Amino acid sequence: MPENKSHHYVPQMYMRLFARAGDNRIGVYVIDRAKFIPNAPIRGQACRDYFYGKDARTELAFGHIEGHAARIFADAVKHNRLPEPDSQDHEWLIFYLGMQHARTVGAAEQHNEGSEKLAKAILRRKAELEGNSEIVAALERVRIRRTNAVSEVVGYATIGASLLADLTLTLIRNDSDTPFIASDTPVVLHNRLYEDQRVSVAGYANVGLQLFLPLGPRLALFGFDSVAYIVHAASDDIVTVDDGAQIRLINDLQWEAAHAVLLVSPDMPETELRSSAANWEARRRLERTVYREEIVSQSDTEMRTRHGSGEAPSAVSLDLSFITCLLPAPAPLDPWETPPFRDAERVARVDRAFERLDDWELARRR
Repeated sequence: MPENKSHHYVPQMYMRLFARAGDNRIGVYVIDRAKFIPNAPIRGQACRDYFYGKDARTELAFGHIEGHAARIFADAVKHNRLPEPDSQDHEWLIFYLGMQHARTVGAAEQHNEGSEKLAKAILRRKAELEGNSEIVAALERVRIRRTNAVSEVVGYATIGASLLADLTLTLIRNDSDTPFIASDTPVVLHNRLYEDQRVSVAGYANVGLQLFLPLGPRLALFGFDSVAYIVHAASDDIVTVDDGAQIRLINDLQWEAAHAVLLVSPDMPETELRSSAANWEARRRLERTVYREEIVSQSDTEMRTRHGSGEAPSAVSLDLSFITCLLPAPAPLDPWETPPFRDAERVARVDRAFERLDDWELARRR
């Protein structure tokens, strides 16, 4: 049997945070089948054969990052402590958050969906201008996928993760009767400040960004833009929540982001899952991206258009009692507008790094 065939896009070390002490089983809720498996083996969850390719280097690199993250998470769970900002462990944690956000099936499918919408729009516009109705009709039956979607997204996150470094990180301790849940897309980005917008507002660099990662049924990591929000924490810099309704709001982010399954404690009450499932049955997003097209100019012989896509806005209204918005509610964004950046200079440096990466990729293909 080939070694390292099964690639976990959610690490086993992370899923163990939801298992009983000394056990390697976890609760799994399969969304499409509405089935709860309270004691599923961790090794068989959130994985696909050769998801990152047959070259073992990517898996080895992820394993190295996961080793640092496992140590940091253990310290958080045992001592309610996170790395100091600008420390080496803080850098490892930020890098892990970016990688985990990008390395999942959900992230790859979102990238594929945006690419497919773009390609079909261009082909449809061309066919319409040429009067080719057969092509227009056939596009509805065509499926377009990128060859290396997950590799591309992970490549972007390798550089883009640095944009998360200025978020303030804290822990949320759950003292309610409702456990935290995770999913096969566990790192979730949100933007309370820019909720109810028609465009993507949860970019790594956007003003108002929030980040959530459950660390087991009783603890969660929370990152936030400290210019946009103030978080009311205890003297030990930990937010304590004893209201189950507040925990359900945070859990809603996992329901919305999940690709196929939720990952929970084996002791998770099934009634809690089924109640949330009934609430989310009609709310789950069928499309994860929004696509825009605009005709810039048109003449008898030429048409110029511009295209854009991004993650569909969240349907969750994340009104958490321990967070106060410091900035005034922004005006509705125009279709081509995005929230401002927290640090435009940092974004410019990252953009230059992306340009160098693109140049290297073009040179490699020649």
